[in-house]
Amino acid sequence: MPISREELLRSLDEQRTQLAESIVLTPVDSLPFILTDRHRTGFLHGLYLSDKVRDKDAQQAAVIQFGGRERAARDLDAIHKLLATRLGAAAGSMRLLAGLHAQAATFMSLAAIGDSVLLLSEEGGGHFSTAAILQRLGLRVLNLPLDRERLRVDPDAARAMLADERPDFVFVDRSEGLRYEDFRWLAEVEGPVKVFDASHYVAQIMTGAYENPLDWGFDLMLFTLHKSFPGPQKAAIVTRELGPAWDRMLAGLSLLVSSSHAESSYLAGLALLRDDWLNRYVERLVPTALLLEQELRSRGVPVVPRTAQGEASWPASHHIWIRYGAPNVAFAAFQSLAAVNIHVNYRKLPYNLEWGLRLGTSHAVSSGLTAEHVGELADVIAETLVGAETEGMRQRVAALAREMARDAIVALEPEG
Repeated sequence: MPISREELLRSLDEQRTQLAESIVLTPVDSLPFILTDRHRTGFLHGLYLSDKVRDKDAQQAAVIQFGGRERAARDLDAIHKLLATRLGAAAGSMRLLAGLHAQAATFMSLAAIGDSVLLLSEEGGGHFSTAAILQRLGLRVLNLPLDRERLRVDPDAARAMLADERPDFVFVDRSEGLRYEDFRWLAEVEGPVKVFDASHYVAQIMTGAYENPLDWGFDLMLFTLHKSFPGPQKAAIVTRELGPAWDRMLAGLSLLVSSSHAESSYLAGLALLRDDWLNRYVERLVPTALLLEQELRSRGVPVVPRTAQGEASWPASHHIWIRYGAPNVAFAAFQSLAAVNIHVNYRKLPYNLEWGLRLGTSHAVSSGLTAEHVGELADVIAETLVGAETEGMRQRVAALAREMARDAIVALEPEG
């Protein structure tokens, strides 16, 4: 029998109830600021809206136009400019739908079949899908050399490889990292187009907590707006300077994305204007991760030390890695935490660290996690991992989630 409307609604209600009694500890989930604004934007859903401001002659010359959308086009153009300003960029666009879509659209717009890309590999903390996407587009993928002892890119070996291979692009797509790795050394490299994926760092870059990759000489920065930045399901790209490459990028976006998906763009713009919320969020994000890491280690949880990666001067990220080695041991730990409603990632860790758990504080911080909650959270995690009784731990998680909600940055109900 096909699923019924009632079954779907019941499933949603049950999931909502469970999530309210859970603590989400992954670095790719967020509790978006848009929850207070969705009631204002719903009427736009399903409408084709352009983000291009055109005069009458340009509208007449266009292949297609939709009536009554001029005000929305002006608003979306203003939101794109706001995004660029917040990131010290010359221009930006939110036409993109998700991070991997942004990657594919960028290289489809700028690269030619046979071009070469020097890429941060999955082993080095890059996204596990990126190489396959680039190869499917007909590009030749080379991997940035790694310093496996220090869990980082090897800059000297990379410079030599750049001089020898002369790639058309350098793409730093860091999806994993205990520290915000410094790539300023790439500024001295001339020739390739340099692209940085900031999906895990955009909120910190926007508030000045992390240095801006555009200041390191990257030409383009792309990112999702629903990971480290607590926004809607959306992605964006900004450019360091205007010119032919950016013109090709915009032309490619027009070809590859038929609608600007305006509701999400408006929600992203409204989130960008939540300065107080964003500052509070970033101020909590990394300190709670560092404290949780410390408290877990003191309780015997096999946390990968942050000091193992890169330079001590590099800022910490909101990621935490727990290393188990064998996949069955890591998966059992993952399942035990899921049983008490603590949500983490089970995955293979980079740099040949084998299998483990990946934690992050993005969703939990918006939900109310502060330093005063970390001790209890660490107790529950540690006790669960060594076999504590599930129902009692689940009740402690629910109680902690209720306590955290009093300090939540995001209001769950509409304002007004």
